Amino acid sequence: MSVLTAVARANRHYPVTPSGEARPLLRDEAYAKIKAHLLQENPDAFYSERALAARLGLGLAPVRSALERLRAEGLILVSPNSGFRLPEIAAREILDFYELRLVIECHVVRSLAGRLSDAQANQIEDILDEQETSAASGNTGRYHVLDLEFHTVLAAFHGNPEMERALRQLRDKMYRLSRRMHRAHPERLVTNAAQHRGIFDAVRAGKVDEAEVRMRSHLDWGRRFTLDPDQRNMSGHELPR
Repeated sequence: MSVLTAVARANRHYPVTPSGEARPLLRDEAYAKIKAHLLQENPDAFYSERALAARLGLGLAPVRSALERLRAEGLILVSPNSGFRLPEIAAREILDFYELRLVIECHVVRSLAGRLSDAQANQIEDILDEQETSAASGNTGRYHVLDLEFHTVLAAFHGNPEMERALRQLRDKMYRLSRRMHRAHPERLVTNAAQHRGIFDAVRAGKVDEAEVRMRSHLDWGRRFTLDPDQRNMSGHELPR
């Protein structure tokens, strides 16, 4: 599933046409298309309403409505003279982002350890298998979608809607940080996928403490790479297979 499809599904509101077919409202369609476009393009680029409308085949009215919604959500930064762009993610935001994920996701894997059903385990296996294939082939776009899916599926299986919603609200930032980290260093996808596999194996085997340690180490690894993607030598920080 593409990022565009994932975003569109997350933001759908479909009225029914006279023919009985569901159709998204123009403003919601514009919101989904613009959001997906911004997350996949150069994060440093500036955009104008008219240029974006022409590029995506949208009218100016729904584009303006979508941009106002994105601005209210903090996803875009508007400059009177230059248009709009994605805001920078500051170091403090990165630290806060990972701190919140540590609290939620370490609790999730502890609670799930030894409690996954066969169907749930198979669903995660499918995600991990495709993740490993994407990592081996360097398909970073697909990998990022699967990366988010691995973490949000675990939260969904935990069964706390508030925790699941909190992680889903972080999806855009998770995608941006993951994409920034791995686009420059696609070789790290293999290590990231191996960490996911280790977390899952510990959860499936009911190893509560190991599951938490592996999740904590995985998130700490991501945090350090995100804050310093090029200069840190991570060779001494690989997780055991």
